[in-house]
Amino acid sequence: MRFVMKKIRVGILGCANIAEKYAIPAFKSLPDIELVAIASREKSKAEEWAVRHGVEAETYDSLIARDDIDVIYIPLPVGLQEEWVLKTAQSGKHIICEKSITYSLESAQRMVNACREKGVALYENFVPEFHPQHATILSLIAEGKIGTPHVWNGAYGFPPFPSGDIRYSADLKGGALNDAGCYTVFMARKIMQQEPVAVTCTLAQDGQDVDIKGSAFLEFEKGTALMSFGFDHLYQNTYSVWGSKGMVRTSRAFAIPPTMAPIVELITNDGAKDTRMSLEIPTANQFALSFDFFCQAVVAQNTKQLEEMYDRIIRQASVLEAMRISAREGRRVSL
Repeated sequence: MRFVMKKIRVGILGCANIAEKYAIPAFKSLPDIELVAIASREKSKAEEWAVRHGVEAETYDSLIARDDIDVIYIPLPVGLQEEWVLKTAQSGKHIICEKSITYSLESAQRMVNACREKGVALYENFVPEFHPQHATILSLIAEGKIGTPHVWNGAYGFPPFPSGDIRYSADLKGGALNDAGCYTVFMARKIMQQEPVAVTCTLAQDGQDVDIKGSAFLEFEKGTALMSFGFDHLYQNTYSVWGSKGMVRTSRAFAIPPTMAPIVELITNDGAKDTRMSLEIPTANQFALSFDFFCQAVVAQNTKQLEEMYDRIIRQASVLEAMRISAREGRRVSL
């Protein structure tokens, strides 16, 4: 059921590439949302973007101070997001925050507590959650097509970024875990439909100020997850689930353009010969689906969904924190 009301008015805090490439078109595609303004630390940059996208220009502080904004979308570097989430929460506005929402469990707890105290929603924008291919995979598992799922195996990584890219900044809390590894953690938990009970992780800096590659082993009550991620790799963006009777795997798992129809492959065999079935998944704008889910929960004042948003931030942050401890101390960490 959709709730009908005046449009939700959105402001964007930060002129990030992800905002221009994906978020702005997604917001504009949704009939229940009005994109009102965009902010930059440099007013001239905000004005340039505002003209280009038909919105109003603001500074960070003036955007938050506006009375005609319901939701602030924050696509800032990881190390800056806590400051602006806390300031936005004080203004009483709901918040969509790009992943990773922050750099530590303690920081996530501060953000959630501030938003809960003010009664505003806080949403970590893991957009792949809403792409229909993952629902297809979960259905195949539920139907017993691969038997008992034993191992989730995923990889997300890129070739090196240009020197000076914010992902290499320790001050901005860059690094491969916060930028790419977080996706593999999120999706392993979603597909295995459990929370890990222990993690073992390695992170390597290779002369950089932040981790540029890593791998992790997540133990669940039933099954395991293996994942690798990094900034010095052949581009990879995929996962598979290996079960007792078969395997299901993606062609493209996390970053999926709205015009791309990904393929899900189901593989079984009789011990001698593989049988492969390819399922083409419809195209989907996963940013628009994610934003629509959030805004419908806000409109409905669905307190259960808002609490679930808080909870999932803490659960994700808890696993990432355990991975950092494991890598730093060289040991298996129980959750």
